[in-house]
Amino acid sequence: MKKHLQDILFIIKKNQIHFVAWSLFIFYEVVVTGILRGYFATFSNYAVFYILNICLFYFHAHVVMPATKTESSKTSWLLPVLVLIEIVIYVPLTIYIVAFLHKFAGLTVYTPVELNSTSIANGVWRTSYFLLFSSGYYYLTNYLKERKTAQQVEKERLLMIIEHQNVQAELVKSQHAHLKAQINPHFLFNTLSFIYSNTRKVVPEAADAIMSLSEMMRYAIQEDADRNFTPLTNEIEQVENLIRLHKIKSENGLNIFLDYDDNLKDVEIIPLILITLVENMFKHGDLLQYEHPARVSISCDGRTIVVQTSNLINTKTTSTSHHIGLENIRKRLRMVYESMASLETEKDINNYFNVMLRIELN
Repeated sequence: MKKHLQDILFIIKKNQIHFVAWSLFIFYEVVVTGILRGYFATFSNYAVFYILNICLFYFHAHVVMPATKTESSKTSWLLPVLVLIEIVIYVPLTIYIVAFLHKFAGLTVYTPVELNSTSIANGVWRTSYFLLFSSGYYYLTNYLKERKTAQQVEKERLLMIIEHQNVQAELVKSQHAHLKAQINPHFLFNTLSFIYSNTRKVVPEAADAIMSLSEMMRYAIQEDADRNFTPLTNEIEQVENLIRLHKIKSENGLNIFLDYDDNLKDVEIIPLILITLVENMFKHGDLLQYEHPARVSISCDGRTIVVQTSNLINTKTTSTSHHIGLENIRKRLRMVYESMASLETEKDINNYFNVMLRIELN
């Protein structure tokens, strides 16, 4: 019982504007008609008539009016025809329902209940009266719905414009950042060139280190930003610069050998792969022991590039993992070459870390 009461209260609250409007309308009509006629009908009499009129109101607004909303040419005559059918059916139906309730349910009426010209005229007038209000209600609610939809569409359009402006702002911001990224390296390279010119005669080894570093940085920036592939010989050249830098740093104490074929001029790979492998050797390997040399071997038979590296593992370094740099290489190879490239690693019984990179050429 309590649940049913809560459901009823929820329905009333949800449609409270309808209940308030009908209450005010019925109160007004009852008072006015009662004063004009000089008497008031019973509650049951009012209840029957207004229940029938309210049903007609919502049937016309939610069934008949939407049925006339079509794109075809029959729209102009469909509404009048349907209204006429409603009047023809509803007027006699109302009279017969009231007569039935008067005869079998004791409904009190103040005028004779019979189908005559007076009752039909009154019925047509009351029916047309409520149909007119129902049509107005339908057009008003549709207008409010369409207005709400238009406001929502306009809101979404404005949000899209704002999002587009934000994207444009981010694009401009990124363009400025890219411009700054181009300007800053140019300033750095000019500074390194100046330092090289001033140290070349005084400290030749330092000047060579500066020049090698400058070439490596220029290569890394240009190849990473501008190209998807680079000649393998360019990678080898930067590996030689990297080895030269580390040899200067260790005062020529490194024991590393770089071997490569002479037929690599026309071979291209994605940039910064080879140099990352060699940098990984310097980072995690022990390259100072004369009896345990590190090796880098690069070969190509015209169909497959094979890169092999081997170095003694440095057990004293705090960073013992080779996984991060090598995993990044694997991801890049997978994105570009898919199954046509592989990177295999192993640690052998002599504490050497061996890497084999194979890339199949198209």
